[in-house]
Amino acid sequence: MDPNNNQPINSNPLQQPVAPQPVATPPPVQPVQSTPIEKRSDKKWLILLLLLLLLVAGIIAYVLFAKNQMKNTQKATTENNSYIIPSPTIIPPTLAPENDLEVSSPEADLLELDADVKGL
Repeated sequence: MDPNNNQPINSNPLQQPVAPQPVATPPPVQPVQSTPIEKRSDKKWLILLLLLLLLVAGIIAYVLFAKNQMKNTQKATTENNSYIIPSPTIIPPTLAPENDLEVSSPEADLLELDADVKGL
């Protein structure tokens, strides 16, 4: 028999004798105890409720703390009543840059700078 060929559906290649199978009786159904499941469920709900209450209490405490800090900050800034009054100051006269610049001969200025450098 070739292992790569498909075999017909109803054929049994081993041809073993078929023995009658004993009929198995289903096991008796035991009553389901609901108390452990309910206790676990109750414990889960209790833990969830406690965590939720703890979270809400933490959020409320944070909001109240932040509100108190804002009030303290506003009090500190409003109690500072010192004002600085601007006073007039005398500015010394300076020459305007247009009057100070003399650009008549750049070559003469460079020669003067060379002479100053040689003198040093």
